[in-house]
Amino acid sequence: MESLKESGITIRPAKATDVDLIYKLIKANSDQGQMLPRSKYKIFSRLQGFVVVEDDQKNIIGCGALVILWGDLAEIQSLVVAPHKHGMGIGRKIVEYLLAQSTALNIPKVLALTYQVEFFSKMGFKIIDKDSIPRKIWGECLECPKLEYCDETALIYQIKLTEASAG
Repeated sequence: MESLKESGITIRPAKATDVDLIYKLIKANSDQGQMLPRSKYKIFSRLQGFVVVEDDQKNIIGCGALVILWGDLAEIQSLVVAPHKHGMGIGRKIVEYLLAQSTALNIPKVLALTYQVEFFSKMGFKIIDKDSIPRKIWGECLECPKLEYCDETALIYQIKLTEASAG
């Protein structure tokens, strides 16, 4: 997708040169227990799905990734906004951008495994039982230190694809 400019910020596809800053944003939040960590390797391997948010001085102040899991399911991963920019609607704009990507790809369901349940609920995501998620998507979970005691909540967003976008 193309870049989106509004309200002094730009949301754009991530570049390889952004990985260090993406890693630092994620690490700062994972160190505080607000999200799961991501290695630089994992960020590079998923780079095509990442977007970043830049302020008007070109500072990266947020990121998120849309990871395609199957033909009808994608996942929002690594959604983070710099602490000094919380409450400004940036996270919401990232999610809207990623949902638009899912729509463009004709993927009708978007999953979020998160500690930020209220945020995603306000965005229209519905809580689901983690056991209802097909096991084939749990590959990444096998690498997680919380595998046996997962404390994230699963939420799903159902996109209403039109006949034109679905066909």
